[in-house]
Amino acid sequence: MRWKPALNWKVALFCFLLVASAVAGLRVMQTPSIPQSNVEGFLQLGFYDLMSSRKEIYDSHMQTVNGSILTTITSPNDNRFVLKGKFTGINEQNSRLFFSYTPIYYSTAQKGLMIDGLVDMLLHINIWMQPLYVGNQQLVVGQSGAIFLYPLKK
Repeated sequence: MRWKPALNWKVALFCFLLVASAVAGLRVMQTPSIPQSNVEGFLQLGFYDLMSSRKEIYDSHMQTVNGSILTTITSPNDNRFVLKGKFTGINEQNSRLFFSYTPIYYSTAQKGLMIDGLVDMLLHINIWMQPLYVGNQQLVVGQSGAIFLYPLKK
């Protein structure tokens, strides 16, 4: 009965390879850790309504402070518009980081802006971001499909 030790050896080898590939897969799928240093960046976002041919463009300044993201959104077309808020991390699930939004300051002279819909959505849901690596480049993919280079340029 020489086949039993050979069969046991093959089963042991198969189990070892299975565990090794699972460990290697977990290392590849690890998400980048949140940097301890403060990072800041600028981006421009816009809204366009096809039916009314209205457009709104905003400049956004984001800065990480103690694990939270502080945002200041201004309008290059209306210097009276200012929106300040804070995204606070609340949990991590399936490699996605969930944030809650807290408004800090909002000032505008206009009514019925399209960005009001975004602010209303942020107040009522928790949004998620998912950090990823593509090669050596860190990216952040947002719930809306936005993709950011991370860390943001200083």
